[in-house]
Amino acid sequence: MRRQLRLGVLAFGMLVAVIGPLPLVFAALPDPAVRPGSALLVWAVLGVGAYPVFVVIGRWYVVRAERNERDAGERDAGERDEGARR
Repeated sequence: MRRQLRLGVLAFGMLVAVIGPLPLVFAALPDPAVRPGSALLVWAVLGVGAYPVFVVIGRWYVVRAERNERDAGERDAGERDEGARR
């Protein structure tokens, strides 16, 4: 259970570290009324750049969560086998 919690907190932390600063970066860009290309850049980053990050972090989380569940299942099965031998 602790491993799953730690994994979830770590995945959330990675997401915040990568995606969280984007509003600050976007605020530093020139005003879209002055320079129209900056609005296109914002949408490109959000529409194209952010989703691969979500997919990679999500895939990493799922693989690790499945590994944690498999390890817990093997550990429980080993404890049941030891109890049956007694």
